[in-house]
Amino acid sequence: MDIAIGRPLRQACWDSLPMPARDRLVERAGQIIEWWADQDPSAGGRPYAVVFGERGLALAEPRINTEHKPVYKISCLVLDPSSFRYVTVDHRPPPASPGPPPAGASAPPEIGLDDATKGVLGNLPQKVQELLQAPFLAGQKILVRPFHYEGNDHRLDMFGLVLAGPRDVTAAVGTKEVPVGHTDATAHWALTCYRASVTQRVGV
Repeated sequence: MDIAIGRPLRQACWDSLPMPARDRLVERAGQIIEWWADQDPSAGGRPYAVVFGERGLALAEPRINTEHKPVYKISCLVLDPSSFRYVTVDHRPPPASPGPPPAGASAPPEIGLDDATKGVLGNLPQKVQELLQAPFLAGQKILVRPFHYEGNDHRLDMFGLVLAGPRDVTAAVGTKEVPVGHTDATAHWALTCYRASVTQRVGV
């Protein structure tokens, strides 16, 4: 995973969102589990935001209205709070031993992800990959697949990836550490994986 250098962090991007957009995101998401904001290159660098909470996955996308003025589209996948399930994954493999590299893992299932999301997903522990993809293996279409991470080559202070379809949302959030003597392939991850049922789609 490439680390962006010189770009504003999520807090700076969040602070540059209009206050009404921020308020609506928080209201629709409910108790926040994880959130991020980043620049949208397709919108001239204006920020977008993702808020994943116990009541919904809320998204703010920069748009232009009919008067060609900048506005924000707020959309949401409403979640059933009673359906939430989560699993913590503390992945701590030993350093790679000398000798030939291990045989490659089997190709991930094809569930309609773009190359960027596949690349990020492929860096995660196998168990996390399986938990994230499980609801979509039977053909449920993925509607949105936002992800974000911040840190440096040796540590990600925050990581978030969400896969969302019309019936289910899965997410993995947490941190990554590459201890001395390790590589990305043997990085240590501390992640929580979530799954919840969608009850309503608003603008998605």
